[in-house]
Amino acid sequence: MNEPKDPRTSGKVAMYALLGIFAFTCLMIWLGS
Repeated sequence: MNEPKDPRTSGKVAMYALLGIFAFTCLMIWLGS
């Protein structure tokens, strides 16, 4: 699949990446506590 040039799509991907990192960090803190 080619990368779309739509800025909204790249913004959505970045948002999902940030949410994924945030969720992963919370999970690590929760498991480590």
